[in-house]
Amino acid sequence: HEEKYRSWVLEYVDAWHDRMEANGGIIPTNIGLDGTIGGEADGKWYGGVYGWGFSVIVPQTGEWAHRNTHQLGFVGFMNAYMLTGDDRYLDAWRKQADVINNQMKIVDGRPMYPRMYGKLGGDDARPAGWYDYTPSRYTANALEIYYLSMDRDDLRGVPRHGWLAFLDGDNPDFPEQSLRGDLERVRSRVEGIRDDTTTPDTRLADDPMRLNPASVNSLIHLMLGGIHPGHRGAILNCRVRYFDPIAQRAGIPDDVAALVERLTADEVTLTLVNVNQVEPREAVIQAGGYGEHQFQSVSQDGRTLPLDETDVRVKLAPGAGSRLTFKLERYANPPTLSMPWDRG
Repeated sequence: HEEKYRSWVLEYVDAWHDRMEANGGIIPTNIGLDGTIGGEADGKWYGGVYGWGFSVIVPQTGEWAHRNTHQLGFVGFMNAYMLTGDDRYLDAWRKQADVINNQMKIVDGRPMYPRMYGKLGGDDARPAGWYDYTPSRYTANALEIYYLSMDRDDLRGVPRHGWLAFLDGDNPDFPEQSLRGDLERVRSRVEGIRDDTTTPDTRLADDPMRLNPASVNSLIHLMLGGIHPGHRGAILNCRVRYFDPIAQRAGIPDDVAALVERLTADEVTLTLVNVNQVEPREAVIQAGGYGEHQFQSVSQDGRTLPLDETDVRVKLAPGAGSRLTFKLERYANPPTLSMPWDRG
C-alpha cells in the first residue's frame, strides 16, 4: 500500500496514454530507448515484434499470419482505472477504436475494417497503410471497457454476450446453460487427455493447457459479477468477492451458493443460499476483488439498511437464502490484498 507503487503504475500508464495521443489516437508498438515513438524501428510507430505491422509467413502452410497483440496493453490501463476511476484511461481506447473503424472501406459491397498497419512483406516500394481487413468492426477490449465504465454507450461496441444479456434480464437460462457447458467441457477434455497420444517433445510448447478441464469463466461471471483476468497478467476485476470468516480464508464458505443477477453502475443484486439443511453458515461479502468499492446500503425483502463498509458479514440459517441488493460507490478505496478481518 505504499504510495510509490501507485505512483509508478500511474506514471507508466500515463506515459502510454500520452504516446497514444501523440500518435493520432493509436497506441504505438515500438518506443526507442530515448523515448521516441518508433525509435527502435527506424521511426515506424507500427514496428516491433507482435506490433501493428508484425505479419509473418507460417512455414508449414506458406500463408501469412497477422500477429498484432497491441490490445494486451489495455491491462495496464485497467490497473490505472482501478486505482483512480478516471475515465480518460478508457476513453483513449474508445478513441482508438473510432480511428480504426473510420478506416472502413467497401469491398464487394461489404464494409471491411482493418487490424494491421505497415508494409506487408516489407515492400518498401509502397507506402505503409492499413491492411488485414475483416467484416467485423474493431472491438478490442470492448467488454472490459463496458464492464469498467458501466456506461450503456460502451455496451453498443460489445459483440452480443450471453452473460450481459442475462444481467439485463434477457437471457434467464444462461446460468444453467453455463453450468451444463462447463460440465460437458470437463467430460470432453478429460476424454481428450486419455486419448492424447502425443509426447512432451511433440506437443506445441505454446499451448500446453489446451486440454485443461478446469473452467472458471462462468463462475467469475455468475458468482462474483466479474470478468476473467485471462492469462496475460491481468488482475481480477469483480463486483463482489467472498470470504469464510470461520475458516479464516478467502473463498465462499462450504455449502454456500451465490448468484449475481444484476449489475449497474451503482448497484449489484445477488442471491445467497445455504444448501446445508442442518447447519448454519456465515459469509463475508466484499465490495470488489480488492475492496476497491464501498457498500452504501443493502436491501432485503423491502427493507433497506444503510452501510458505509467495504465488506459485510451475512449469517445464513440452515437451508436459508435471500436476494440482496447492494448500493455501492465503485473505485472509492485503494485496492488491498488484506483479509477483511485484518482491516479492523
